[in-house]
Amino acid sequence: MLQAEHTAGRALHEATLNSLSYRPQNQLKLRNLVFNNPHIMTVLAAGHSDEVAWLTWMEAMAKSVGGLEDADFSYLRDRFESFRDFAAVVKFLQGSAIEGSSNKRWSSKFVFPFGPHALYEDVSVSPKGGVSTDRRFFARTGEVLYLMLCRSRGAEQLRALLVDRFLQNPTPYDGMVRALQGEAQFAKSERAGAFLPISEHPVFDRLAEDWLAILNLPIPAYDAIPHLVAITGLNLILYQLERGNEVLERQAPTLVCEIVSPKKSVVRDLSADSYYANNALPQQAIERFIRDVGATPEWAAAVASDDATLGAAELLQKAFDWPEPDDLEEGSVAPERLIETLVEKAVVRHKQHVGKIHMTWARAIGLSSRRSSRRVRYAPTDRLLKTLVVTCVPRRIEFKDFLALLAGRYGLIIGDQQAKAFVENGDADQEDFSDNARRLEERLASLGLLKRLSDSCAYVENPFQRGASIETV
Repeated sequence: MLQAEHTAGRALHEATLNSLSYRPQNQLKLRNLVFNNPHIMTVLAAGHSDEVAWLTWMEAMAKSVGGLEDADFSYLRDRFESFRDFAAVVKFLQGSAIEGSSNKRWSSKFVFPFGPHALYEDVSVSPKGGVSTDRRFFARTGEVLYLMLCRSRGAEQLRALLVDRFLQNPTPYDGMVRALQGEAQFAKSERAGAFLPISEHPVFDRLAEDWLAILNLPIPAYDAIPHLVAITGLNLILYQLERGNEVLERQAPTLVCEIVSPKKSVVRDLSADSYYANNALPQQAIERFIRDVGATPEWAAAVASDDATLGAAELLQKAFDWPEPDDLEEGSVAPERLIETLVEKAVVRHKQHVGKIHMTWARAIGLSSRRSSRRVRYAPTDRLLKTLVVTCVPRRIEFKDFLALLAGRYGLIIGDQQAKAFVENGDADQEDFSDNARRLEERLASLGLLKRLSDSCAYVENPFQRGASIETV
């Protein structure tokens, strides 16, 4: 998204709400060479001379290439000293690819984002060579995330950093990708239809702040990407939960996190309860959002009209783009039944798509686990803990302040001070969460992220910002 919009001169800038339209790269030559190229190893194994190897490979490749009107790869001979050098570059990109060993179709596999030439959208290539964007695996191209960053207060700072570090910072690896791809290939038409319903939200600003904290670290851009992925996943999960709580008129979500212990504990049970409650929350919000229409004056007027079914249907069509005329049998559906039918359809659709976000992404970023338990619960991995430290700790802060920061910023409940509500309700003893915090302290120390100066003084340290003054929250 950023690459496409930067090319058009409007990176992280939204002219009007939900007006986003962009033309992404598809880089089909690159994808054919890296993911649809079984001939390269066969030709290498045959031990041909360099000239014969090139000719044999090009002949085989011309028969199996997909989605290209021009399957001419002769330009590669001018860019590599030998066929073996070319094969080595392809092997490197295959080895560093994202889910390169998965059984996904070749047109839905992605090279590591080394630079602008390595960025492209997911497509489907038919046996006849037609190219379409069915978005089966990669969904869209990060449009919701892009719009969130556009609408954040940190958009200006982010634009400068992202463009400088990822799009205008030539790297050897991106040079290899460029050598394989040649001239950039773009989609034939622009992609429109991206939608984010609100113009501002605290999550947008927090997400931008987290990205700025990571991008300002004195580390290579490549090394920042895993941290950006993890913290983005956490913020998107929280965005879904916070929006759900807003609809349900509840307080901000809490995520009780167990720092894995060798045996079952009260904190483990509370963490699992927290996980399943949050997992069910988005569906509850959808049902509530739809049913709330039935409490409006417009609904009351519609059902009191001469044709209650038609009036109710027109109101639902205006609010939810449903039902279509074919969905109605004139006079046979009660207005209340229309709402229930819409709820049923929405829940089915939700479970197939957006309803999987919390479960799937929590596992993917290392927030949830079923380790040593039958139930899934929040149990952050070392990788996620390190991301939280490098994102939230400017230099170093006291351990107790770190726990308070995680609770206040992300709703992560780990220590006894943050779990007061559970202790006061009798769901747990203070000691249960004190032990949980102690296990986190030991984990951070083993990762080199915490130093204890005395029995009452432990500091969490950002490994990339060592040696600076102490920060307090």
